[in-house]
Amino acid sequence: AGDDGGTWYIDLKTKGGGAGFGKPPVTADVVMSMSSADFVKMFTDKPKPIMAFMSGKFCVKADMVLAMSLQKLL
Repeated sequence: AGDDGGTWYIDLKTKGGGAGFGKPPVTADVVMSMSSADFVKMFTDKPKPIMAFMSGKFCVKADMVLAMSLQKLL
């Protein structure tokens, strides 16, 4: 979404799941936020998600146990 970013979701709660741009179709259990530049860096393996979180570049609002289980996706 470029420098302006936006709201994206991954739905792992409903049968068949889904992903998209905008408001999620169900209430989110985990909300993550970061700059688009840091997002791209994280998916090119620099830094790892846990390091981005520890440095404050990656914010998570959720039950941390549930959020940690999502690390496999990142």
